[in-house]
Amino acid sequence: MKTAVFIGRFQPPHHAHLETITRALARFDRLIVVLGSAFCYPTPKNPFSADEREAMIRASLDAVAAERLHFVAVADDFYDDPRWFRTVGAAVEGLAGPGAEIYITGYHKDESSYYLHGFGNWPFEPSGVTSTLNATDVRNSYFAGNADWKAMVPEAVRQYMEQFAATAEFSRLQAEWKTLQYYRSLEQRYPYPIVHVATDATVLAQAHVLLVERAGALSKGAWALPGGYVEIKETLLEAALRELREETGLQLKPSLLKATKAFDHPGRSLRGRVISFGHHFDLGSTPPPAVQGQDDAARAFWLPLDELEPHQARFFEDHYQQICWFLGQAPQKPVKPQRKELP
Repeated sequence: MKTAVFIGRFQPPHHAHLETITRALARFDRLIVVLGSAFCYPTPKNPFSADEREAMIRASLDAVAAERLHFVAVADDFYDDPRWFRTVGAAVEGLAGPGAEIYITGYHKDESSYYLHGFGNWPFEPSGVTSTLNATDVRNSYFAGNADWKAMVPEAVRQYMEQFAATAEFSRLQAEWKTLQYYRSLEQRYPYPIVHVATDATVLAQAHVLLVERAGALSKGAWALPGGYVEIKETLLEAALRELREETGLQLKPSLLKATKAFDHPGRSLRGRVISFGHHFDLGSTPPPAVQGQDDAARAFWLPLDELEPHQARFFEDHYQQICWFLGQAPQKPVKPQRKELP
């Protein structure tokens, strides 16, 4: 039985996505759609959850076609590409079952399509779809408040997005989108690309990690590591300790620093090109000290590490991945297939 795999973010699904899915279902016995950037806090770049994206795609197909369509949600893994490929491979092969004949399908959009040839044992079968449609253009039109996006998406997707536009969550995302557009307009005035430098602090104490809840214009309500931009006359460590103190009231000695790591994925932040230097502090057996949200943090709190993964979708930018890096674990455990055999 021939199984096709189509990988994307589908934020939102547009006509070219649907055409690729339709063609794949016509050529293969079944199709597994991998929903990327799953389990992340809603942003103007990723406004819809994996469940919402699956529902929009299913609603755009007839019932017969939808029966041969299956979905796998996979989290981002910015700092370990081979592990991301292994996670996707294990999820798809576990769902498809032993002995499945698997192909990867899609189309070369830009440099982000490198993954099409990353699965050595899955032959690449071009979808044959040629389109200038881009989900970024759909989202920009959507949040700008014009109607151009409506012609770019299937009818079921249009209906869902129109309903979503009446919610408080849409208003939050639209305000965030406008803030980001303003930031980008400022940077366009400078003749050279601007690279921002920030620091974040991962503080552990008795199997708890210190977090803050964001109160600012970007990702308000998201959980984050204490951190912020580096000031002109301070070192990276000084910046991390200052931000930690300003946002939580916690004052740590530099000697508690255990490790540092530059988190530099180009897509890690919507604020622009932001490189964050993570600082890992471990208080060992010391009980979690009292903390209090202040400055631009609505609150500060200690999260038990065993509650980390269930709350993955609450985290700001790549902060969940930063914590996982210092803990030495994958951002997402391998997905367990719902069933071994597909019809």
